[in-house]
Amino acid sequence: MSSSPSCKRSKLSPTLPFTPKLLSPSSIASLRSQVEASQPYKHAVIPQLFEHDFLEKARKELCESVSFTEKETDIYRISQTGDLTNLSGLPAAEQAQLGTLTQLRDALYSSEFRSFLQKVTGCGPLSGIKTDMSCAEYGEGSYLLNHDDVIGTRRISFILYLVKREPEWRAEWGGALELYPVVPSEGDRPNIPEPKPSVSIPPAFNQFTFFKVQPGHSFHSVEEVVIEGQHGPSSRGGIGSRLSLSGWFHKPIEGEEGYEQELKEEQVEGAKGKSSLQQLYKTTLKEATAYEGHVEGGLLEGEGKVFPSDEDRKVLGEVLNPSYLVPKTIAFLQSSFAEQGHLALSSFLSKELSAQIETLLRQLDAGMNKGRKGAIVGGQVVNLTPRHEEGVGKGWALVGPPHLQRFLAWGAELDDDDEDELAVLLKKVKSTFESTSFARLLATLTGVTLKAYTLDLRRFRPGLDYTLARGVEEGHILDVGLGLTPEPEVGRERELWEEGDVGGWEVWLDGGEGEEGDEATYGGGRKKKSTEKQGETGADSEEEEDEEEDGPLLSLEPSWNRLSIVLRDPGVLKFVKYVSAKAPGSRFDLSGEWDVEVAQDKDDE
Repeated sequence: MSSSPSCKRSKLSPTLPFTPKLLSPSSIASLRSQVEASQPYKHAVIPQLFEHDFLEKARKELCESVSFTEKETDIYRISQTGDLTNLSGLPAAEQAQLGTLTQLRDALYSSEFRSFLQKVTGCGPLSGIKTDMSCAEYGEGSYLLNHDDVIGTRRISFILYLVKREPEWRAEWGGALELYPVVPSEGDRPNIPEPKPSVSIPPAFNQFTFFKVQPGHSFHSVEEVVIEGQHGPSSRGGIGSRLSLSGWFHKPIEGEEGYEQELKEEQVEGAKGKSSLQQLYKTTLKEATAYEGHVEGGLLEGEGKVFPSDEDRKVLGEVLNPSYLVPKTIAFLQSSFAEQGHLALSSFLSKELSAQIETLLRQLDAGMNKGRKGAIVGGQVVNLTPRHEEGVGKGWALVGPPHLQRFLAWGAELDDDDEDELAVLLKKVKSTFESTSFARLLATLTGVTLKAYTLDLRRFRPGLDYTLARGVEEGHILDVGLGLTPEPEVGRERELWEEGDVGGWEVWLDGGEGEEGDEATYGGGRKKKSTEKQGETGADSEEEEDEEEDGPLLSLEPSWNRLSIVLRDPGVLKFVKYVSAKAPGSRFDLSGEWDVEVAQDKDDE
């Protein structure tokens, strides 16, 4: 954070490089009308903020003299600079290389521009001391998932686009800022965003987009960039590089005008209380289905509760590979689970049923992929993002809220006319997983007692779907997932899933050491080496390149007909990585979470 007094910046006032008449009363009135009429929440777009030549110079300095670091978590994948408000602290020689960029920063946080934003948005006083700005490059495969920017004292969010002036950015290249309407709060449930955005704002050179940070309202995301284009250390800011300056204007800090009033308002807001993450999950996610009585495992031989019983064989035998009902196999798997805490069972469904479902799911996905991959738009190769409505219908429904998850779930009520061959087979598998016999199989394999479950047959579409990391604070969860992602028929596409670069992997990680910052920036995120070139100056020299973060506890790639069983401890987080538009197709799975008791839980009672 910069601590330079705002009065130092006011010396630049006579030569502020904004586009002519931007700060005029007529411009303010016009933008204020735009803000008041805007939906789904208050925002505005200024097509040209600075003089073009001035911004081109600042852009050149950024691309040639500032280092970027690749960053990746469950919520974003970007290349980013350090805090650009620290430019004044650089050695004189390095500052000289960034003169225009420094002037741009000072103009944005000048008293004149802050006053302009206050008048346009009606947001109240903005700090001239607490500044907060960095540059991000979104190349092919980069994205930022849904969140509301509500952290600390943020009051206004802004984005200044530095994409190439020519050729103009095409909407099909991705990278749009997406704004989401909300479902109003009800009972204990807070406002939540709708599963799909209502406003999409593509990048454009010198375009300035801003909005008020509003808890429970300012939900937004950045669409994945899908153009192959030119980006990265060797071609920073090339065609298809979504380069932008973004940051926040904050509420006044102690000693600034308006601070006392802000303090009073915060005390009032604080008294209202905020929803915890656990309350948010409880009030927005699917409720668990409880068993009539707790389900425990059976003995493999002898008398009493033997598994599998005749009834178990009848229920499970029509769907499962028969080898998983053999006592000798079960005994081996019990030993493996006791040692490792997880299992991966290949060829879990019967051979005939597996082949039928794979053929039908591959056909289902083919319709979406036709013409989508390798399209040419504006002379550039792109993997087009499907529409948000893609795949909805015939039992598939769009599930959110997107600040926690987004995917299609199968299981909606179907008319007889809509119940095709695939629906019949999916219903058969899902009902088997919901049976007490399947619960007895899980309990026998793992040694835990099952109390309740949630189960979803999910489709994660390329360029759209994901779940964000979440866990439970108390108790254990048994995660059970049947991979139903058809094997790609082309060898290179099989490698894409395995390499992990297109997402779709299910990940478990330790949530004990989160980073401060935006939502879901967890310690298990991958941070790649800084892309600093020889002779470059870094705007943030505090990050050590040899800093490594702990990797995930377990990662499983999309698979066909593999059942995974994982006992998740309190505090362990789980998510399905966003599926890139470059992925071979959709990730399909049948995924459940079983609320369980383990021996340790019983001993603690």
